Amino acid sequence: MKISAMNPRVGVVKLRIENLDDLWYLSTVVHRGDLVKTKTERRIKAKEDIERSKKAERKTVTVALRVEKADFKSDSDTYRITGIIEEGPEDLVSIGSHHTFNVEKGSELKIIKDRWSKTELDRLREAEKAALRPKILVTVVDEGEATFGLIRESKTEYFELSKLIGGKYDTKGRAERKTEFYSDAIKFMKEILEREKIAAIVVAGAGFEKEHLYRFMSEKYPELREKTALENIGSHGRNGVQEVLKRAGVRKVLDEITSARDMQLMQELLKEIGKGTGLGAYGVKDIRNAANSGAVAKLLLCDDFFLKDRRDLEPLMETVKTLNGEVHLINHDTEAGRQLHSLGGIAALLRYPI
Repeated sequence: MKISAMNPRVGVVKLRIENLDDLWYLSTVVHRGDLVKTKTERRIKAKEDIERSKKAERKTVTVALRVEKADFKSDSDTYRITGIIEEGPEDLVSIGSHHTFNVEKGSELKIIKDRWSKTELDRLREAEKAALRPKILVTVVDEGEATFGLIRESKTEYFELSKLIGGKYDTKGRAERKTEFYSDAIKFMKEILEREKIAAIVVAGAGFEKEHLYRFMSEKYPELREKTALENIGSHGRNGVQEVLKRAGVRKVLDEITSARDMQLMQELLKEIGKGTGLGAYGVKDIRNAANSGAVAKLLLCDDFFLKDRRDLEPLMETVKTLNGEVHLINHDTEAGRQLHSLGGIAALLRYPI
């Protein structure tokens, strides 16, 4: 995210969406009643004196919507804002009519609020910093099967590749098919590297295929070998990607990436709850008491839980930050988010039992 202007005194922030993670950050900032101004396409109906057979023309116009609904779908990477048009060229749009536009990579927005909260401004600054942080590509490989996990700030994005190799007794052409599979897998990895800022690649698997792929990479694409690590795991597919995220060997880089960090925080929380140490808490009442006592080291919130009750939760978040605690908003569509949702959408790691 690129913030071009931030003036909370007059309630105005101007920004540009630069990647898909920005949509998730933005979804926790834009609320009902805000005014959002951007360029959008409108279908302009033909005038009465033009033949009825002529199709309506689509034109790009700048409008300001009073937000009624904002909907983020992380599985399809879309963020739709619906509202009533308050500003726009009156010869092309009808003031007071409803309109919906999609926010996407490259969109430039002007957001106007009666009051910007500190939490909202912090989220925008965090999004701007997040764009500079590197990502990790995890490749879990088996015979003829590869699952790629792109570890983003907001979630893990998955891709699958499959090729019929044939059984061990189907020897005719099997070596050639395996070579084609390795080539296709690495070409796909290179495509992701060209469009994303990838700090490291982890090639993982339960058998020897990870070594075979790595050897092929070293021979054909030596420039990738320098940023690639091997990891032995016991799972396949998406479960294998999640297993890699929990491994201590890759945590040094993963700690800088939100979705991986969220998974590790949830593992730590569930461990403390399971052991009954009193250092893992959940539920608004218990966490509010712990926060007021300065005991909250890390507050975990599902983003959808936060959006439903943000006016009550923002003071709690500020209390935690004031007393040197950390606040982590977690995407409810991720595995970590689903685990947190099962605990009520709010939990905390404590410095000491309450």
